[in-house]
Amino acid sequence: MAFVAIKAPSPTLASSQDRLRTISKFRGDRDELGGNKRTLPGLDRDHGPLLAALEDYAHRAYPAKDVPMSATLNAIASFTQVRAMSVGRPAAGAWQLIGPSKADVPDILTFSGAQYFTSGRVTALAIDPSCSNRRCRVWVGAAGGGVWRTDNALSGNGASWTFVSDSFGTNAIGTLTYDAPNNTLYAGTGEANASGDSEAGLGIWRSTDGGNTWTQLAAIVGPITTFSPPGPVANGMYTGNAFLGRSISSIIVDPTNASHLYVSSSRGVRGISSVTGGGTSNPPTPRPPFGLFESTDGGATFSFIWDGGDGCPVTCNGTNPKATIRGANKVALDPGWNGTTNKILYGGAFGPQNVAGSGGVWRSTDGGVTWAQIKTALTTARTDDRAEFAVTPIAGGFTRMYVGEGTGSDSGANRARFYRTNDAAGAAVFTDLTTSQNFRYCSGQCWYDNVVYSPPGKRDVVYLGGSFSYGTYGLATNGRAFIRSTDAGASFTDMTWDATTNPLPPGQCCATGNTTAANGQHPDSHAIVEIPGTDSAIFGGDGGLTRSSGAFANISSQCATRGISGADLTLCQQLLSAVPTYLFNLNKGLSTIQFQSLSVAPDNYKHVQGGNQDNGTFETYSSLNWPQIIYGDGGQSGFSATNSSMRFNSFFGQNHDANFQNADPSKWVIISGPIVTSPEGSNFYAPIVADPNPANASTIFQGSQSVWRTQDWGGDQTFLETNCPEFTTPSNTPTCGDFVQIGPAGDTDLTMTTNGGTTRACTPGANCDLAAIARAPSDTGTLWVATNTGRVFISQNADAAAGSVTYTRLDTLPSATADPGRFVSRIYVDPANPNHAWISYSGYNFNTPSQPGHVFEVTYTPGTPDATWVSLDNPGGTPFPDFPATGIARDSNGDLYVSNDFGVMMLANGSTSWATAGSGLPMVEVAGLTIVPGSRVLYAATHGRSAWKLTLP
Repeated sequence: MAFVAIKAPSPTLASSQDRLRTISKFRGDRDELGGNKRTLPGLDRDHGPLLAALEDYAHRAYPAKDVPMSATLNAIASFTQVRAMSVGRPAAGAWQLIGPSKADVPDILTFSGAQYFTSGRVTALAIDPSCSNRRCRVWVGAAGGGVWRTDNALSGNGASWTFVSDSFGTNAIGTLTYDAPNNTLYAGTGEANASGDSEAGLGIWRSTDGGNTWTQLAAIVGPITTFSPPGPVANGMYTGNAFLGRSISSIIVDPTNASHLYVSSSRGVRGISSVTGGGTSNPPTPRPPFGLFESTDGGATFSFIWDGGDGCPVTCNGTNPKATIRGANKVALDPGWNGTTNKILYGGAFGPQNVAGSGGVWRSTDGGVTWAQIKTALTTARTDDRAEFAVTPIAGGFTRMYVGEGTGSDSGANRARFYRTNDAAGAAVFTDLTTSQNFRYCSGQCWYDNVVYSPPGKRDVVYLGGSFSYGTYGLATNGRAFIRSTDAGASFTDMTWDATTNPLPPGQCCATGNTTAANGQHPDSHAIVEIPGTDSAIFGGDGGLTRSSGAFANISSQCATRGISGADLTLCQQLLSAVPTYLFNLNKGLSTIQFQSLSVAPDNYKHVQGGNQDNGTFETYSSLNWPQIIYGDGGQSGFSATNSSMRFNSFFGQNHDANFQNADPSKWVIISGPIVTSPEGSNFYAPIVADPNPANASTIFQGSQSVWRTQDWGGDQTFLETNCPEFTTPSNTPTCGDFVQIGPAGDTDLTMTTNGGTTRACTPGANCDLAAIARAPSDTGTLWVATNTGRVFISQNADAAAGSVTYTRLDTLPSATADPGRFVSRIYVDPANPNHAWISYSGYNFNTPSQPGHVFEVTYTPGTPDATWVSLDNPGGTPFPDFPATGIARDSNGDLYVSNDFGVMMLANGSTSWATAGSGLPMVEVAGLTIVPGSRVLYAATHGRSAWKLTLP
C-alpha cells in the first residue's frame, strides 16, 4: 500500500467501517496494478491483465513489445559521454538539494496520532556485528535513493547519515550483504519488490572500506541463449553483465570461501515519468535471464544455475514449464553449510501461472546443480505468489525454516499464511502455524511487502513484516506492520506502535487530545535487522526507518478501552502483551523521497509542493524541513493561479482532492467522484493541471480517456467541506466534485477510433489513456493533450461550454511526418504563443525507426490547419542520447531542459550541442521538471533523492 494515515481530529474515525470507506481509494494494490479500472475490478479484485510494471513497460516499448539490450547499454554510455563532454561548457550553475531532509508528518496524518518523520522506501539493511553503543555502523539501501551509512544507529537523538553510493550510476538498491570476516560490503542494485516503480539495476558493487570506495563486479555470464519465459522461444544470445537491467534480491557469500557467491535476481522497471509512464518491466532483449547465479571467482564471472523451477534441463534452455516468469525472490545457505559434505541451498521463486509444482520454496543438496520443491506454493493460479523464508539451526543438527507466503489477492485461499518445519534439510514437513495473530499479515500485497526474519543465534525468534492491518489498527491490532514471536511462531506480538500511548475511550483510538500518542511504524515493510546481542531491531519500509528500544511492555489492558469484545479482544490482548517500550525514528537526514512532480505557488517561487510515492504530498517555503499536507500515494499537485491557499493533490489513478484553506490537513475534500464513477480508466498517476491564466484561476483539467474539467476548483467549498471531507468520504461518491468531460457529446474519448481514426488508437481494454495535458498561460482557451500512444491534440476553446469544446489532432496533419508514435511524457507550451510547444517522448528510436527523436518543437497553424514538427535531438553538435525523455521545460532565454533516467540535459539557446544541465545533481531518475523563468529557477523532482533546485543564468 502507500500512504501514511487515515485519521482526523474531527470527526474521528470511530469504526473500522469508517476506515475502510476512506481506505477504499487506496486498496487497489496500486503499487502493482495501478489505478486503471480495467485492471481493478474492485476491493477484492482479480489478478488483472496489466501490472503497473507492465503498464510502464508498454509505454516505454510502444509501439513495439520489447527493447533491445543494446538500447539500455547505449543509453548509459551516451549519458556518460555527454556528461564528460559537458565539462567546461556553460552548465547553468550548480544544483542544490532543497529537501526534504526532514520530511515531517504531523500527528493528524499518522495512524498512531504521534508526529512522524519519514523518508523514501527502504529496501535493504546491513549491520556491522561489532555494533556497540559507542559505534554502531549500519547501512541502508533505498528503492531510489542509493546506499547510506551511519555510525551512530543507537543514538537516542537519531542517526547521522552519509550518502556513499554516488559512483554507482543508479540509486535503485535491492539488497545489501556485509561479509564481516572479510570487511566486505556488497550492494545489489535494482529493487526486487515488483512494484510499478521498482527500478531495474546495473549490477553489483563491492566495497572493502565500509562504502567509502566501490568496485563494480564484472559479473560476466554467457554466451547464453536466453528465452522468453517460460519458453521455449529464444530471444537471442546474451553475453555480458548477468544483472544488467535486472533487480537483485539476495547476495550470499560462502562462509568457507569468500570468492564463492550466489546471487538471485528478478524483474525490474527502467524509468518513470510524472504519470508513471514509459518504464520497462523487462530489460531489453536479448537480456540476461532471471533466477539464481553462481560465481566461483569473486564475481568476475557467473553461471546461471537455477530458473526457479526443478533445475535447468539442457542448461536452462527454456523448456522447463516450472521456470519462474518474475524471478527468484530469495536464496539462503543451510546453517550447516560447509561447502563439502553440506552443500544445501534454499531458494524462493515466483512461479508461472497454472503450472502444478511451481513456485514456493526449493532446495538443492548439491550447491545448486539440482533442485526439488520442499514447500508448495500457496496457489499456482497466480504469478504473484511469493514465499519468503528464514533458516536457523536447532538442536540435533537440524535446520528450522520459517515460511510466510501470500499473493496479490486478499481473498479466499490466496490470503497470506505462516508455516514452520524443523527439518528443512531433511523431510521438510511443514506445519501450518497460521492463527488470527499472523493471518493475512501481508494482506493482498505479499508480492510487494513480505518479510520473514529470524535473527542469528535466536532460533525461536521470528519476525513477519507485511503491509498494514488497515481495518483493525487501533482496535484488535496496532497495525501489524511487523509482528514478533519468541516461541518459534506459536504466538506473536505487534511491533507497530510503542508503549508510550495512553488508554483511550472506546472507538477513540485516533482522536485529538491524545497527549501521549504512540510512536509508530509506517505501512509497507521490506527490511529488518536486529542489533547483535540485543532485542532491539531496525525496521525498514515505505516510510523509512524506525528502531525499537529492545525492551518490551505489556499494554494489553488498553484493549478493554477499544470497544471490542470476543475474538477481537482476545487477539488484541495477545498482540499488545509485549510491544516495544519505545520506537526511535531514524529518518532525519535521509534525503530519499521519491517525488513524482513538483508545483510552485504563483505568489512565491520558494513555496513548493510535491507528491511522492507512499508518503503523500509535502510542501516547503525554502526550508529543508518539509511538512506533509496530505497522506496517500502522492502524484500531481497544483495551486490556483491567483490564490495559493487553493490547492489540489492526486493520490493514485483518478483520486484527487482539493483544499481551499492553505493545505490545512483537516480540510481536504474529495472532488473526483464523477471521474472515479465513470467507466473510463487512467494512468497510474493521471495527468492533472491547474489553469495558469488568472482569468481561469478556478479551473482544473484532468486526463483519463477524456479530458475532464472543473471551473470552480471541484465544486462549492461549503458543500464539499460539509459533505465530502477526505477523512471519512469514499472516493467514489459521485456528488463529490463537479468534473465533466469536455468535447463533442458522446465523442470525448481521445484514445478511441471514434476520435481520430485507427492511427495510434486504443482498442477496448488496452492500457491507452491520456498521458499529458498542458494549458497556455497567454490565453484562456488553448489546451494541449497527448495520449500514451503518441496522439497529440490541441483545443482552442477549452474554456467553452463542455459540449462545445473541439479538438484538432496534430499528429495526423499534412506536415506532421516526423513525430514518433510513442508515449508522450510532457508538453511545455510557449508562455508567449499558445500555438507553440515543446514535447518530450519516452521510448527508444528503434521503436519508431522512421520517426526517431525524443525532443520536438511543434508549431500549430490554425487557419490551414497544419503543424510543423522539428526534432531537436540532433542540433548539429552533441546529440540528445537515445534514451527516454521523462519531462521538459523551457527558459524564457531560450534554453531547453529535458529530464531523463539519469539526470537533466540542456540545449542552450543558440547551441548545437546537448549537455548535462548544471553540476552536482546525483545520477538519479528525474520524474519531472518545473521551471519559474521570472525567478530564474528550475526544480527537479527526483524519484529517490528528493527535490533539487538549479539557479538559472
